[in-house]
Amino acid sequence: MDIQQTEQLREADDMLSLRDILDIFTAHWKWFILSIILCLALGRLYLAMQPRIYKRSAVMLVKDDGAGGGRTSRGGTDALMQLNGVMSGSSVKNELYILQSHQIMKEVVRQLHLDVTYTYKKRLRDITLYDVRPFTVQFDSAETQHPFTFKAMVSGNNVHVYDVVTTNGEVAFDKFIPFDKKVQTPFGVATFVPDERYLKQFDGEEIRIMRRTIEAAAVAFGAPLAAAEIDKESTLVGLTYTDQNIARATDILNAVLEAYKRSIIIDKNLIAKSTAEFIDERIQIISKDLSRVEGELAAFKQSNRLVGLKEDANAYLQQSAAARQRSIQLESQVGVVQFLLEDLRNNSAGFHLIPSLGGLTDAGIQSQISKYNDTMLEHNRLVESAGEASVKVRQLEDALQQMRSAIIASTGAYLSSLNLQLGRAKQEEAGLSSNIAAVPQKEKEIIDISRQQNIKETLYTYLLNKREETALQLAITEANIRIVETPFGSNTPISPRKKIIMLVAFLVGLLLPFAFFYVRDLLNMSVRGRRDIEDFTTIPIIGEVPHRKEGVDDAEIIVGEQKTDSVNEAFRVIRFNLGFINKDAKILMFTSTSPGEGKTFVSRNFAVTLALSGKRVLLIDADIRKRTQSRLLGNRHSHGLTSYLRGGITDLDQLIVKESIHERVDLLPAGATPPNPSELLLSDRLETLISELKTRYDYIVIDSVPAQAVADAGIVNRVAEATIYVVREGKVDRRFLPELERLYKDKKFNHLCIILNDAHINKKQYGYGYGGYGYGYGDKKS
Repeated sequence: MDIQQTEQLREADDMLSLRDILDIFTAHWKWFILSIILCLALGRLYLAMQPRIYKRSAVMLVKDDGAGGGRTSRGGTDALMQLNGVMSGSSVKNELYILQSHQIMKEVVRQLHLDVTYTYKKRLRDITLYDVRPFTVQFDSAETQHPFTFKAMVSGNNVHVYDVVTTNGEVAFDKFIPFDKKVQTPFGVATFVPDERYLKQFDGEEIRIMRRTIEAAAVAFGAPLAAAEIDKESTLVGLTYTDQNIARATDILNAVLEAYKRSIIIDKNLIAKSTAEFIDERIQIISKDLSRVEGELAAFKQSNRLVGLKEDANAYLQQSAAARQRSIQLESQVGVVQFLLEDLRNNSAGFHLIPSLGGLTDAGIQSQISKYNDTMLEHNRLVESAGEASVKVRQLEDALQQMRSAIIASTGAYLSSLNLQLGRAKQEEAGLSSNIAAVPQKEKEIIDISRQQNIKETLYTYLLNKREETALQLAITEANIRIVETPFGSNTPISPRKKIIMLVAFLVGLLLPFAFFYVRDLLNMSVRGRRDIEDFTTIPIIGEVPHRKEGVDDAEIIVGEQKTDSVNEAFRVIRFNLGFINKDAKILMFTSTSPGEGKTFVSRNFAVTLALSGKRVLLIDADIRKRTQSRLLGNRHSHGLTSYLRGGITDLDQLIVKESIHERVDLLPAGATPPNPSELLLSDRLETLISELKTRYDYIVIDSVPAQAVADAGIVNRVAEATIYVVREGKVDRRFLPELERLYKDKKFNHLCIILNDAHINKKQYGYGYGGYGYGYGDKKS
């Protein structure tokens, strides 16, 4: 296996498969059940502590009354205004902002007394009291600038007031206050007005009363209010409000709609009042002019003793009647436009409403004036709510200045056009006047005075009509909106969402233990099971020795002829699988990576397993440094393998311990520890020893030193026909497995194979599960 393949196997090792997930669940199912139960209980506790939130909705229709129809009207001059640099926005969007404005909510707070709130604790959560409460606190002061809280409890015909907290901190106040009696308290003069219907229900309940400033209450109660267009193609607006109390949410929505309607009526009346003042001022001026002209006419006729026009002038007068009438109409319009232009120029320095004179024949100017007035009203509202320094206010002021300039320019151009038309009419009238040259000069003067009189009368009549129209508009109190749906909604709370919270709690209950065990196994760099070995190497695995019971040490022989437990079955499977590696192998060397992997335990019990099949077995303690096998028999055997290799003793019968651990298993002890173990094992006498032993025994099991500790295992391996490498689960670092694969590929050991020791076969954790061999079928206690 090359480096690239090893890296690919490592990447595959880090991937989490469905089988791995199932293995984690099955291995730790008790922890998962406990975690789920605990998280569900915490979810229930969370639900019990959370306040119930309800939703109420309403729908209104914003009417579009046309060019002069009120705050939401939209004139036909949008294109003209855009050419002059004035951008016109959506009227419905403007209304959405107004509906959610701070000013509207302040009116609602004052109307519903929302600056004072009542709550009490029921079990684990706070309940808001609004329409159902035992008493109402009435304060002498309409508003407060210093918020405070206190607790109250109904006690018979009194209220026990205590735990008063103001902006200066807690106040020592604990007093029983009678109902319907004004009492001086740390928070001002207050009266507790009882509601007899609910006194018994809340008797002994601790109620927390909090009073905030109007500003703070408006901010708090304005946050849950939302307004949005229902459809882009219509002017329907949907309002929603969420609150802990259904009745309070309904009342707030109704109050918002009423406050909004009042603001529209106020805006309309502002325009009408401005127009009425302008008309009254002009009526006074025209009335004086008309009286002066009529006086001049009467004085002229009296001084010249004139009764009427001569009969011979009737023909010429009839011809000039049409021309005269046109002149009168044009002069009347010129007068109205001059009055308007004069008003615009006189008030150009400030931001004032422009009088709306519907008699102008130029619909464009009339539409511009209506658009200007709507923008001016929006400017005034923004100044009240956001202040003059607001960016939006500055933008509206720039737009108003540009709109006013556009109106002045349009009015001036219209006046020039009227003057041009008037000049032409006078020229035509002058031509007709030349035909009546014979008419006495005094009659001409009468005609001139009469014409002036007609002009003044026309203006006077027009202004009187406009004053009546304005008065009628002031009398109308209908806003240009219609309530389509009054507040409605379900009595089922929208929050907290019980199913979602419990589902989240269930998932958290699953994920927490999963994450713990997964991360724990991920950080575990040791060999976790058979799968790790198969992923990183191609070395044959001839078996897995299950985890031993507590208290079983390396010296104990746990295999037996009548035993059928999982460990005994595991050794039988190893004996069977060994035939597939090398069926003729009779000399078996056991080694491992490092001490403590159970090499001695496995070799001893495997030797007995071979003996149980009727074979004669010799176990050689080739670990001449630690002499583990020999020490397990006691210190009475001072001679052994080293004695033979040195040539000190050549008679094997003197060295071999008969039936040491089993009636068909003999032991060749290690002997005394030499100063040069490796050189001694290189002796040719080792081959001689093995050759002689093969004639006596069916199997020779060599318990050698750990392969990575010293070189002895590689030296002894030259006489082995199969090398059994013991890997203990949870002991060997997985990063060593590629090195073990290299040793296998380089054939450093003869017929290398692996036994996985201390395997948790029944505990299929992540990275483990191979399924086992069905150990334990018909288990019997030995």
